[in-house]
Amino acid sequence: MFALPPDSGSDVEPIGTGLGAGMRFARGWQIIIGGVLACTLTSCFGPKPSEATVTTSIPDRAAHVAPSEPLVINAHQGTLTSVTVTAGGATVPGQLEDGGRRWRTTAPLGFATTYHVRAQAQDVDRTLSAPLNSTFSTATPVDTVTVDRTRPSDGDTVGVAMPVSIYFSKPVTDRAAVERRLSIEPSVPTEGSFHWMADDQVNWRPKDFWKPGTSVRVRARLYGVDTGGGIMGAADHESNFVIGRDQRAVGDVNDHTFTVFQDGQQVQQFPASYGRSAYPTQFGMHVAFEKHTSTRMRSDTWGGPQKGEPGYYDEVLPHAVRISNNGEFVHVNAATVGSQGVANVSHGCINLSPDDGKWYFDFVQMGDPVEIIGSDRPLTPADGDIPDWTIPYNEYVQGSALYKPR
Repeated sequence: MFALPPDSGSDVEPIGTGLGAGMRFARGWQIIIGGVLACTLTSCFGPKPSEATVTTSIPDRAAHVAPSEPLVINAHQGTLTSVTVTAGGATVPGQLEDGGRRWRTTAPLGFATTYHVRAQAQDVDRTLSAPLNSTFSTATPVDTVTVDRTRPSDGDTVGVAMPVSIYFSKPVTDRAAVERRLSIEPSVPTEGSFHWMADDQVNWRPKDFWKPGTSVRVRARLYGVDTGGGIMGAADHESNFVIGRDQRAVGDVNDHTFTVFQDGQQVQQFPASYGRSAYPTQFGMHVAFEKHTSTRMRSDTWGGPQKGEPGYYDEVLPHAVRISNNGEFVHVNAATVGSQGVANVSHGCINLSPDDGKWYFDFVQMGDPVEIIGSDRPLTPADGDIPDWTIPYNEYVQGSALYKPR
């Protein structure tokens, strides 16, 4: 019990300049009040609570979580002192970052797995925060999809016209979700765009031809991504390739010539024979993408004369460079040497002499552009395996699932 002292006149004076300033209390009561305040701040209510708090990127009790991103735990107004994440009795590996203010898993989360999280932090006074305890479970995929292959392949050196092609093991229905996880990373700034050729194939081409010497990394971070209908990416993919020399060829149907350039300078011009009027070589930008020391050619494989019809052929020819998937090659044909440089007598291919065809076969890189001019039949996206350069760039970008009109 506290007692008030008797009124002592001058012993009473104003206290403070804030709340209550000008009020008059006895000095003894001031001491008692000080004692009451001291009790209020310390012994009556215990130690000051920690200012540190802990949060997690995946909410407690979350279910069907896509395992495409790592689990991240953050300390606010403090640093983490302990983090334990377990699944099926095993500890999940992770690492501290940002001076101990963040922790993240270093191994991918699994499918159809329940995780238990416990973490704690401390503030600058080393006072421990309330512990974080949470549980979540990841999604079970209906099926999985992977990157089946890419072109160029890992380690390839290719020509300046080669687009990137990514082929998936199953059709993709959520193209936008997948495209957000794809990246083309050239060593020099290069404008370009994705373009979906089919549900199981997406291409990327630069606006203009690649710069020689460019290194390119292709990344598909598909693991755990729902590609549509619960079909999830089973693995990430990465490949690298390099752009080689600037080599180009121009085939002039009317002049019956095939001219080869390197670094902008003409290095060869060969007499050639192109497709006859019934089977004209298609004009437009082709791309060399296969080389065969010898290959069997049949007219019935590309819609030409069928067996038993006039003009049907089935023969093996040497040093063939495929420039489209509609049957067009640059190849040796000794039987048409007399017409090369004079007349167009082939079924659509570019015929060269044995010496000239061998020279070009040895010279060409996969991905070199081959432009055909002078024909009246265009190369279209439906005609070739690499039709990217037949599509104007302002139309090509519209083939991206993430395209937004400006």
